[in-house]
Amino acid sequence: MRAISLATVLVAIAGYLVIWVANKGLSTAGYEDFMVYWSLFFAMTGVLDGLMQETTRAVSTQRAQPTAPRTATRKATRTAKRNPTEQTPRPFALTGYIAVAVGVLALATGPLWIGELVPSQTGWGLLLLAVGLACYTFQATVCGLLSANHSWPSFAWLMAIDSGVRLALAVVAWALGWQLLAYLFVTVIGAATWLLILACSRSARATLRDRADVAARPFLSRTLKAMVASGANAVMITGFSVLLRYTSGAEVGPGALAATITAITLTRAPILVPLQRFQPALIVHFTKHRERVLRAAALPITAVGAVAAIGGVAAFFLAAPLMGLFFDAAVISSPSTLGWLTLVSGATAILMISGSAALAADRHNLYTAGWLIAIALSTAVLMLGFSPDTRAILALAIGPSVGAAVQLGVLALAAAEGKPKASSPAPAGLE
Repeated sequence: MRAISLATVLVAIAGYLVIWVANKGLSTAGYEDFMVYWSLFFAMTGVLDGLMQETTRAVSTQRAQPTAPRTATRKATRTAKRNPTEQTPRPFALTGYIAVAVGVLALATGPLWIGELVPSQTGWGLLLLAVGLACYTFQATVCGLLSANHSWPSFAWLMAIDSGVRLALAVVAWALGWQLLAYLFVTVIGAATWLLILACSRSARATLRDRADVAARPFLSRTLKAMVASGANAVMITGFSVLLRYTSGAEVGPGALAATITAITLTRAPILVPLQRFQPALIVHFTKHRERVLRAAALPITAVGAVAAIGGVAAFFLAAPLMGLFFDAAVISSPSTLGWLTLVSGATAILMISGSAALAADRHNLYTAGWLIAIALSTAVLMLGFSPDTRAILALAIGPSVGAAVQLGVLALAAAEGKPKASSPAPAGLE
């Protein structure tokens, strides 16, 4: 955990510095386009994090099962050879198919929306996005395998190198005066970090042989459910700026949302970026305490709530002056906006924790429902006729809070009834 903690700090610092470098190296309009593309890519990788989460859960569960007797193992092996479909799959072996599907889907649908996000770099923007997402599919699986094996040093190195490469290339682009295309490349390049980790670590390569706890079809089904939920998760966390631009329509001109987008990105990073990195560890923790998962979630929920409250007060007084030391005045929001956005980031953090608890309890539908409720309510709020700052604050407060309340409520009801999910499904089909 010490390695992950250190890597998380480096990831947060590198993320801030990349944004700062982009602000210095690009015009206000180009900087806004970069921030939207940055949000789009990480929102889409957030969808693929569902593969990481399900890989972590499936391999952790498989590894926790008692070792079968030698004779039974031999019998199972003979049966698997006669009927391979009865043998549980290696998640990494399935990843290639998922990666191809992801890349093709991005290329096929991209022309419908890429022009709205990066109008000056539609071709390269879409191509880089498709290749980056296909590559990140493997990275998500490798992260899940490392987490399930408690290979935290390798996991930490992957995180640190991923962010470090982006920062180094961003600095090069700034020094050489390169424009938006270079920063789009910077955005996606870190998705290839898994290749370096596998090349340098024998223990990391050994995890590629690990198997899931279920057959290929249910594994892929659960992965798809996790992707749907983590996609809503990603929209709320890293892709919210994309949603804000779309719901703002033609009422704002180029660069007009730069300050709001910067405020959303910077105020949410201190809480949500570390929590995202620790989410696999949370799932493993909740899986070990599946019989009392709600109690296990109480401490992290309390902790992030306290951090959000303290951070909100600090941001009100300190964020704007600190931003003034590094960023142009055109992208600095008011102290009240910065304070409120920091405070409401706690709602999304709590939803991340309650969602991890639901996933560890094998309640995939509940996990998905909580995030879909959050994104639906947040989108509805963003369509109200308030200023961009007000809409963002209300959306990030209301949507995640209701989603987390639903997840925690169902888990509490199941705990009160004392009926495990395996023998009694959750109410209203949220099992």
